[in-house]
Amino acid sequence: MSDTDGSEAGTVRERRKALLEREIKDKACTLFARKGFDGTSLTDIADAVGLSRAAIYYYFENKEALLEAIVAEVSERPIQTLLGCHDRAAAGPAEELRDMVRRHVVSVIDRQVLMRMIAVTEAALPPALAARHAASKRRYLEDCRRIIRDGIRAGLFRPVDDRVAALAVIGMAAWTAQWHSPDRPPAPAELAEIFADMAVRALETDRSDSPAGSIDALLDGMRNQIGRLEQML
Repeated sequence: MSDTDGSEAGTVRERRKALLEREIKDKACTLFARKGFDGTSLTDIADAVGLSRAAIYYYFENKEALLEAIVAEVSERPIQTLLGCHDRAAAGPAEELRDMVRRHVVSVIDRQVLMRMIAVTEAALPPALAARHAASKRRYLEDCRRIIRDGIRAGLFRPVDDRVAALAVIGMAAWTAQWHSPDRPPAPAELAEIFADMAVRALETDRSDSPAGSIDALLDGMRNQIGRLEQML
């Protein structure tokens, strides 16, 4: 067999290994979300994938290592989203916020089962893993707050509480994991555009408003936009 043939065979093996690892993670996410981490055994996961329990050990040392790999993926996604948004910073706070929300919504829907699983198991994560996950969430929140503060300073956004506003924007995007159905419109890209527009419009300065603005105005704007979205769905 030539070196080329050996290289191609190795590539195929690595691809198969990656696909099987992905399937193990996906099945584990589904089971963790339904039964909880403590209520799910490696045998449950192996049965769902169609492997023996021993075969699972080839990919993951134990159930905790599998959970760590899943949570690491969740924790890294927000950072990847931030890095992409920073490329848009020069376009201004409004466009940067739009880009952040677009990326967030698409990322959540792309890993919908995983995000549901995290919502169920987050409180039960081992301390070191919980700290790592919390640090990622804090970094994401702080950068969203920074974008909103930049918009306020530029006179583009209402002078609202940037922490509350950032939590509202992030929560709105994250909650799509709980209700979005791939079988019903809108498609992820369209939904991402809707939410990006909602986030910016809810924060934008309305010249007819009192210059003081308020978080109530922000939330009212979001409620109105969500009402429109519910009608579409």
